[in-house]
Amino acid sequence: MSGLIQERFTEEIPTGQAGWIVSYADMMTILLTFMILLLSISTIAQTKYDLLVQAFTGERAGNLYEVQEKIDRIIEEQALGGEVQTLLDDEGLKVQFSNALLFDSGSADLRPRALPVIEPIERHLVHDLAPNYGLVIEGYTDDVPIVSGRYRSNWELSTSRAIHVMERLKSAGLDPRRMSVQGFADTRPATEVDLLDTRALDALDDQTRAEVRAANRRVVIRIDTLDPDLVQRLYPTSPGDTASDSPQENL
Repeated sequence: MSGLIQERFTEEIPTGQAGWIVSYADMMTILLTFMILLLSISTIAQTKYDLLVQAFTGERAGNLYEVQEKIDRIIEEQALGGEVQTLLDDEGLKVQFSNALLFDSGSADLRPRALPVIEPIERHLVHDLAPNYGLVIEGYTDDVPIVSGRYRSNWELSTSRAIHVMERLKSAGLDPRRMSVQGFADTRPATEVDLLDTRALDALDDQTRAEVRAANRRVVIRIDTLDPDLVQRLYPTSPGDTASDSPQENL
C-alpha cells in the first residue's frame, strides 16, 4: 500500500497538461508589469486612493470621513437637512450651504442666524482636517439681475460671498495658503434646469421656477488633497497627514 501511495505522489505531470499554468503565470506577470508602468507615469488623487484603500481593505485612509461624520452630526442636531448638505466622493468632501441660511438677498454679509451653524463646522475644518487638505470656496447665484448699487453683477456677488466665507475660516485659524475662492454667478446649475436657458425657465410655473432659483443660490466648500509638493513647501517640518500634528497649532 505504501508503495502505491509513493508512486501516486511522485508521478510526474506530463508537460502538456501543465503548460497552461506557465502561460497563465506569464500573462499575469505582464499585466502586473503593465499596471505598475501605468501607475508610475500617472498621478492619482489622494482622495481616490483613500476610497480605493477602504474598498479593498475596509480601513479608512485620510480623515475626510471623520470630518464628514462630525459635520453630519451638527446637521442632524440642528435639523439643517434642507440647508446644509455633505457629499464625499472621489473628488473629495463637499459641504454645501444654502444662501437662504447664510445671506440676505443681494448681500454678501453673513446673517446672524448663520453663525451658530457655521461656527461648529468651521471648528472641525480648522482643528480636525489634516494639513494635507485644501479648501476651495465657491459662490453661486441665480439669474435675477442685481438691483443694488453695491455689486455690479452676480459674478461679483457670488465671488464676494465666497470671500466672506473664506475670511470666516481664516479668522478661525485656517491657513489662507490652503484656501482659494471662486465665483460662478448663475453659470453652474444645481438642477437639471439651466438658468441660462430662458425657454426652459419660461416653461416652468412660478413655484417651480422659484425653487430652481433657490437651489442655485448656494455656497460650496470643496475639500481635497493639496499637491504633495505644495504641502512640502508650506510645511517643510510638518510630520504629515495627521490632524493632531496640524501646522495650525503653530500659527
